Amino acid sequence: MITVVADDITGAAEIAGVCLRYGLKVIFGIDSVPNEMTDIRIIATDSRSVTENEAYSIHKRLAEEIYNDTDAFVFKKCDSVLRGFVLTELIALMDVTGKTSVLLQPANPATDRCIRDGIYYVANEKIENTGFSNDPDFPAIESEVRNLLLQRCAYKRNAIEVFIGLITKIRHKGIFIPDCSSIEELQKCCELQGDNSLICGSAAFFEQFLLYNKIGNQEIKPFQFSITSNYLMICGSTHSQSRQFLDKMTSSGCPVLYFPTSILQEYVTDEVIISWATELYSIWGKNRKLIVAISTDNIYYPKSSAILKSRMNLIVYEILRRCDINEIFIEGGATAYGILNLLNWKTLSPIQELNPGVVRMQVSSSPSSYLTIKPGSYHWPANMIV
Repeated sequence: MITVVADDITGAAEIAGVCLRYGLKVIFGIDSVPNEMTDIRIIATDSRSVTENEAYSIHKRLAEEIYNDTDAFVFKKCDSVLRGFVLTELIALMDVTGKTSVLLQPANPATDRCIRDGIYYVANEKIENTGFSNDPDFPAIESEVRNLLLQRCAYKRNAIEVFIGLITKIRHKGIFIPDCSSIEELQKCCELQGDNSLICGSAAFFEQFLLYNKIGNQEIKPFQFSITSNYLMICGSTHSQSRQFLDKMTSSGCPVLYFPTSILQEYVTDEVIISWATELYSIWGKNRKLIVAISTDNIYYPKSSAILKSRMNLIVYEILRRCDINEIFIEGGATAYGILNLLNWKTLSPIQELNPGVVRMQVSSSPSSYLTIKPGSYHWPANMIV
């Protein structure tokens, strides 16, 4: 059995989509190892939203639980542009397993995210010259992948070497990040895996890992799905693609509600938030559909991202406890993670890949509820909502 550990929930869902694509049975746990016997177990954490020490502790605890099973094999899912405490989390896994090297491949050439001469490029631009340099939590202030990792790691950073560039063999201790500018090179990276190496990378690399190891069946096309009503969509992303989608939905007549100014302030009482939530479930009751988004603008004050997501969690909770909603769509990993924890939905069964990175799941504790999540930078399927 393969266990995948992801540092955010949309990345975990993306892995689930790859598994469904190749006919694999998969189960999805939030911060815990699922008990069900399936081909692939996926554990979604939210370690990008905690401190570095907490990220280490989360991965150490999970690794200890996973490796109680002597047949365990772990694939560590990381962000394709290395956001989060990637190196620290790998060190936690190494501390538990005793493994001395890591094959790390975050690239996804199909989306123009490539590594050349150890430098990370997005659509042929150095990553430091793209929008990723403005990420509120993990800005890419330089483009060499070694430095991207090290600048986000204080834990034991001097105890391990990071190797980049042209890598043909993994012979000794360290983190190895081969250059990768094509699907062929992504496939070639799989040949570097060894018995004493941890494997870590993007969902694109995980797909090639499955193919290389002949795991799964013939590729299955994404499922065609559409819905007209009885849904709630939550948009926690300010990505430009998200804004364009919301404009399109507004034009089509779907109610799209942004946080009012009163809720965007730094200090707001729960009473004010619940009062607005009351207006929202009234709107949902009239239309049987609703999209809620935080803002069209970036909001800046200390811990604004976490504060606004916490408010969104409360709003969603208030809506769901009053409305009989079967389909929930959530954009943004931290947003999805917070809502799932608030609802105490800990185990999900992925059932359909609607688009790469867009996965529909059934809630194990509430079988009539379905949850579809995606990263902010990905697209919802065309005509999914009509």
